[in-house]
Amino acid sequence: MKKIYFYTLLLGLLAFTACEDEKSPVMELQKASAFEPFSQSDFTFNDENAAAEFPEIKWTPADYGVKAVVNYDVTLTNDANAKTVLLGETGATVLKFTNAQMNAMMAKVGAYPGQTYNFTITLTSKAYDVTADPASNSITFKATPFDPNAVDWKFAYVAVGYPDWDYMNAYLLGDPDGDGVYQGYANFDADGASYAIVDGSDLTKVLAKDLTVAKKGFYGIKVDAGGKAEQSGPLVWGVVGDATSSGWDKDTQMDYDATTRLWTVTTPLLDKEFKFRSNNSWDSDNYGAVPGKESELEGELVAGPTNFKVLKASPYVITLNLTNAGKYSYSMVETTVELSSAEMALPGSYQGWDATKEDCYKVESAARDFIYTGTHYFDADTKFKFWDAGVWIGIVGSINWDGDKNVGTFILKPSDGDNIKIETAGYYRVGADMKKLTASLTKTGWEVIGDATPGGWDKGTLMNYDPATKLWSVDVVLVAGEMKFRWDGAWTVNLGGTLGALTQDGDNMKVTAGTYTIVLNPDAKTATMTKK
Repeated sequence: MKKIYFYTLLLGLLAFTACEDEKSPVMELQKASAFEPFSQSDFTFNDENAAAEFPEIKWTPADYGVKAVVNYDVTLTNDANAKTVLLGETGATVLKFTNAQMNAMMAKVGAYPGQTYNFTITLTSKAYDVTADPASNSITFKATPFDPNAVDWKFAYVAVGYPDWDYMNAYLLGDPDGDGVYQGYANFDADGASYAIVDGSDLTKVLAKDLTVAKKGFYGIKVDAGGKAEQSGPLVWGVVGDATSSGWDKDTQMDYDATTRLWTVTTPLLDKEFKFRSNNSWDSDNYGAVPGKESELEGELVAGPTNFKVLKASPYVITLNLTNAGKYSYSMVETTVELSSAEMALPGSYQGWDATKEDCYKVESAARDFIYTGTHYFDADTKFKFWDAGVWIGIVGSINWDGDKNVGTFILKPSDGDNIKIETAGYYRVGADMKKLTASLTKTGWEVIGDATPGGWDKGTLMNYDPATKLWSVDVVLVAGEMKFRWDGAWTVNLGGTLGALTQDGDNMKVTAGTYTIVLNPDAKTATMTKK
């Protein structure tokens, strides 16, 4: 029995060894791949032939003497700088491109438009991914690339990372007027990005270099005829005007898509007016309509005073294109979106918690875009909630106040929630975003503003309200200059002229330097200034 077992084991081992030899053949390249030559060797790409087919890149299969899965890596090399790019990895023996696709590949290896280069296409074959055998030949040819983004007027490239940059992804500045000044916008996706401005008609000519941005974002760029560069930003664009829910004092912010290079927003508009503005400020860039074309739904933008006029109140998808080499455009497409209620009530302890009473405060959403605002006076320790068509909306947690307790933010709960409590008496601007379920309380009222006041023309100095006398007062140090009275941080309601007869939009009032007690009676439109 022991002998039978021994012979059986020996035969099994021999059989196993034989099977292993059959599964592990010796693999050697018998015949390398070979390219089929192109029928032409010189190419010039342009807009007219961009969609046409580039010659097929074809080759014979590699022969490894055994049946094996073979893959091929095909690369393109710019002979001028030895840069390479992988054209494709495939198990087939052909690659197909349009002229536009091959043109883009050439840009990746440092080939610039309007210049002629020598290129080489090579291949390696891989069997079981353990070999890398080159083809027996290569394809060589000349080509002159083009820029599909080039415009018909003078332009320049924003060459990020210059001198190692890709013109296919570069933003363009334009000189449509031909005055030697290039202007435009570019988006930078990294802090500290460096760039140069390169002439679009002569890429060897650098108009400005060694430029940087401190923070990533969207910037305005201008280069004068002498090569002096200026930049502004980062910029965030929006629409502003009485056609929007925030009026002329606050932008409805747009969103930027770095892929399409467009700013867009979907928002309801009233049948009134608006403009495009950046950074919520008139000191920054802003654009309006071409005179005579104020009501068109698409067209060019111009820097100037002409507002767009909305003929039909409706939600719109608004698109802003600021990356067409100095010629900017917009479009408005009417759409259907859910609309909010026009107003919400603020029932509370100040009036018996009855949302149907006339004395109940309201916040409004003129554009019905779920963003509400209203300004009201609250006594100390007033409690209230929002009320929207029978639904009570309260607070989650507590109000987060700033250090001076002038601005408080909080989270809303759309199904009841706790009461909202204002501890300090005063006028407050009440804001709510019912899509984001966020809300705010901002102390507001009448303020003094002007270059004579501490905040200049950019920030008003808030006055104190006395509910017993209904007068507003403030002790303030003024410098020699001018001032006015303004309501709720906006110019919609403002008083100027003379202290004894203030008028809406009246002239600025001149003052001498000193410390003053200023008292305003907005109902009588009078004021006093007593120098201490």
